[in-house]
Amino acid sequence: MKSLELITLLGAIISILLSIIAYFLKQLHGNFRKMEQDVSVMKASIQLLKADLKANYNLLRQRMEFLENRYRP
Repeated sequence: MKSLELITLLGAIISILLSIIAYFLKQLHGNFRKMEQDVSVMKASIQLLKADLKANYNLLRQRMEFLENRYRP
């Protein structure tokens, strides 16, 4: 009888511990998904910034070439 109670108690403790572990793993998985989405948004923003900087650089270079050719004798 004592052995049956001990096995039942150990089963309950193991079940509770596994439930806690499953909860934290679920939270961790959700955090990784959110982080993955944030990284993809950051990549898209960086690509937009790169394109904007490249366009501004090209425009500035064209203006400088125009001014150099304008004042050339």
